[in-house]
Amino acid sequence: MSASRRDFLKASAASTAALTLGPVLGETDATAMAPESAPRASARANARLRAQPIPLDRVRLTGGPLHHAQQITARYLLALEPDRMLSFYRKRAGLTPKAEPYGGWDGDGKNLTGHIAGHHLSGVSLMYRATGDVRFKQRADYLVRELAEVQRANGDGYLGAIGGLREAFAKVSAGDIRSASFDLNGIWSPWYTLHKTYAGLRDAYRHAGNAQALQLEIAFAAWAEGVLKPLSDAQVQKMLNTEFGGMNEILVDLYADTGNVRWLEFSRRFEHHAVTTPLKRHQDNLSGKHGNCQIPKLIGSAARYEQTGDPDDLIAATFFFDRVVRQHTYASGGHGLSEYFGPPGKLSPRVDGRAAETCNVYNMVKLSRQLFAFRPDAVYADFHERALFNHILASIDPTDGRTSYMVPVGRDEQQEYQDMQRDFTCCVGTGMESHALHGLGVFYESADTIYWNLFVPCTARSKVANASLAMDTGFPDGDTATLTITLPAAARFTVAVRRPVWAGDGFRLLVNGQALDQPTLDSLHDPVAGGRPGGVGNESVARDSTYIPITRTWRSGDTITLALPKQLTLEPTQDDPTVTAIMWGPLAMAADVAPREDGEWSESPSLRPKSPRRVLVSETRDPRTFATPTGPAGNFTVANVVRRADAPEAAGPLMLTPFYRTHRRRYSLYHDLVTPAEYEQRLAAHRAAVAAQAQLDAATIGIVRPGTPADETAAAYKSEPAERPIGNTEGRTNRAGAGWFSVEVPVDSAADTDLLVTHFVERGLPALLADFRILANGRVLGSYAPNTNGSGFYQVRYALPADLTRGAQKVTVRFEAAAGSRVIPVFEVRTARR
Repeated sequence: MSASRRDFLKASAASTAALTLGPVLGETDATAMAPESAPRASARANARLRAQPIPLDRVRLTGGPLHHAQQITARYLLALEPDRMLSFYRKRAGLTPKAEPYGGWDGDGKNLTGHIAGHHLSGVSLMYRATGDVRFKQRADYLVRELAEVQRANGDGYLGAIGGLREAFAKVSAGDIRSASFDLNGIWSPWYTLHKTYAGLRDAYRHAGNAQALQLEIAFAAWAEGVLKPLSDAQVQKMLNTEFGGMNEILVDLYADTGNVRWLEFSRRFEHHAVTTPLKRHQDNLSGKHGNCQIPKLIGSAARYEQTGDPDDLIAATFFFDRVVRQHTYASGGHGLSEYFGPPGKLSPRVDGRAAETCNVYNMVKLSRQLFAFRPDAVYADFHERALFNHILASIDPTDGRTSYMVPVGRDEQQEYQDMQRDFTCCVGTGMESHALHGLGVFYESADTIYWNLFVPCTARSKVANASLAMDTGFPDGDTATLTITLPAAARFTVAVRRPVWAGDGFRLLVNGQALDQPTLDSLHDPVAGGRPGGVGNESVARDSTYIPITRTWRSGDTITLALPKQLTLEPTQDDPTVTAIMWGPLAMAADVAPREDGEWSESPSLRPKSPRRVLVSETRDPRTFATPTGPAGNFTVANVVRRADAPEAAGPLMLTPFYRTHRRRYSLYHDLVTPAEYEQRLAAHRAAVAAQAQLDAATIGIVRPGTPADETAAAYKSEPAERPIGNTEGRTNRAGAGWFSVEVPVDSAADTDLLVTHFVERGLPALLADFRILANGRVLGSYAPNTNGSGFYQVRYALPADLTRGAQKVTVRFEAAAGSRVIPVFEVRTARR
């Protein structure tokens, strides 16, 4: 099981009670435009921005599921208690806390202590900008005042809540650097955690108009500068092997807000060359890397390109975006299995399990907005739409606002809901910000063009001709959208309307009721383009959306109406077309498997057994031939082609519904779609596997499943250290870690006996490296060797010496790690007659 910054986290408790606050916008008119007073003081006019999103204070959502997500998140933000999230800040500064601290990842000890205050400060600042509700500004101002008191008490600009950080960073500054993926000198991702406070201060300045926040940020940045000042570049690069969040981005933004080149130069110290240099060379070096450790690094590169125009930064950011979206992203817009990238273009073995962390999607959407501003290309809007209306909407429960850490995409999965008053994971934090940002990127504007990117009920005000925009749409379920333009005077400008590729040739555009003829998609995507037709390898080249520029003299009351028909299509994985998602326009369709059972472990739903796997068996790969519309728009029934994977019998019907509607359900987003002949081959392979397992079971003498209490009691389980956590992968428990552990297993005193040990290789990732031995009654049977060809669970066989088993009933098997190493997860210890 791959190492994760979240491995230590216990399961969530029961889901949090529904919030009971009144309407969050009760003190203001939600449709009114807030004054554009946020003091983002960009240090220079920047010609590199060819378009910019109409800012949050000039966009108001008016309906639809994104608006609902915004409202329920707003209630949650106001329900949190700022003094609780500031408790450890005060304690570290020698001040008396004003309230008991929150727990979970924001608690004391080896946690991301203090990260929630930063996320919360960003969230309320953004929500103030997005709604104009003064309660959010009041909350932001309170947090800044309290942080100012903490910074004064610290006396040196420091502004953190992590215990032991000063001592650990003193050693770092002296050149004693012990850096691992998520650990720097014994502190869990300290720069990542501090970045949340930096970002909160930046957002309070930019979006809530709090000038004091900028002064706190400057002093805090000076403290960080002092930590790194004695270090050589090589030492800093060693330090950057630990997750450090968006420190490079925040320093570029500080340069933009102050004009002080000192911060731009400091940002360069947080560029992780081991990651960015290959990307600048167009080398996909992502396999095996932790997803959300990397995205903020490239967000920082894009931010620095905006300020300096250094093409290397743009090359790295755009290549990274393209590779992640084209080669590593699921149909939902998410990516990563158990938080890690796999080999490019090889998703089929990686759809099941703990896939698609929500923080990753939040950051990829942020990067897509940045890159669109540099080059207004519909490919960025396409990804934004897919991520927003699939993963992001699926990540928040519309009933009570719980957010999800993972939003898996495989067979028989469910969201990993968080306890919103206890867990405080990273994805709870980004959720505070994400749902305030839904109005950002619906429209972009340049000097003479308004880009219409997304279909969201809203109003907006553009600087282009002082145009007021009102969009009416039933999307994502509906199939039309109308934009009404109101002007103080007639004006000539361009509205660039995104023509989504998923609407096909059924797309229609009308201006004031008059249709504008549109070319066919084939004519917009010429496969020949001056060459020869039929080029091998071009069959699966993705088509992206385009823009229809409408340049005319617009008058108040003019309308643009779009017909946006959605069809069912397949989106197979690149490496295996039999593993496929079913799309309805841009919406990933999930098969409803069962209700989410009460009491299921919400943080790790993989702990429960899964339903029998289903297969779709069809001669045709056109889902319109086997999926029938049923009930509300977007619901379909799949009946006659559904079969069980383990028996030649029907197993239907399946109900398909848009992924974002799958809350409190178990679902399958990816499906196996095979021909009848392929199905027969699978059944034969399944029968052979069952027969082989039956043969092994018949020869089995005994089984011990480490981590299962009954098994361990019967097997006289022992461990050093005594407190060894129980792991779980795909419903199977395990033991792993430093030191040693042992179990007693039965043997056959009259027969040659083998020991079979079950390990696991994360699908699509290299095997874990470790140094440990396997002993029986103190005799070494062998040492661990990584299974470089493994994928999933596998067994390693060791011959037990006959003199150990003759006349014996049991032997003691011990897994013993070398100093400084560990035992990789052991899921089963089995003895069997040879």
